[in-house]
Amino acid sequence: MINFIVCEDNDIILNKNIDIINKIMFNNNISYKIYKFSSYNSELKKLIKEHIENKIYILDIELDNKSGIDIAREIRNNDLNSFIIISTVHSEYLPYTIKSKLLIFDFVSKFDDYENSLSTVIKNILSIYDESKILTITINGSIKKIKLNDILKIEYNNSLNQTSIKTKSKTYYTKKTLKVIEKNLDDRFIKTKDGKIINNNYIIDKKSINKKGVI
Repeated sequence: MINFIVCEDNDIILNKNIDIINKIMFNNNISYKIYKFSSYNSELKKLIKEHIENKIYILDIELDNKSGIDIAREIRNNDLNSFIIISTVHSEYLPYTIKSKLLIFDFVSKFDDYENSLSTVIKNILSIYDESKILTITINGSIKKIKLNDILKIEYNNSLNQTSIKTKSKTYYTKKTLKVIEKNLDDRFIKTKDGKIINNNYIIDKKSINKKGVI
């Protein structure tokens, strides 16, 4: 689950941010939720302190009651892992020290091809999430880490009492059951009627997927 937290006091840009997010996520097999705010308030403050996974903040640098930089400072007092994007009028004038100290992922200018720029930044963040997700298994006493994005298919072999994990480059075998492995996968993986788990990103004919995510 990706959690987008958007704080923008201009309704037109706020709605544009929402549209950009929905457009990007429509083409991704990742569940997401959008929290939108037009000002800094108690609900946003509570959300900042809440320990939910995969937060991406898109903050207006100039709000009526608090700056996006001040909100970023508050975020970093509680959370060093979330991604922060600052939308502003003149991003080129903001000092690098602010960006580095607050671990701001990027500044996006509102008046310089905003939609394309913000889309690119969000896609870059999603690719980082994708690359960081791994499945850890043990093979002959050694720990092996497999990127979820590399996995094509997972299936259990009853006769051999083992699970095979087919990736783009090779196939791994483990004693872990499908039920255990499934807990470490994300929304891109779906089950087939014969019990296999496949990566939805590599399915050519997606019309065959039913409402329960089974083909």
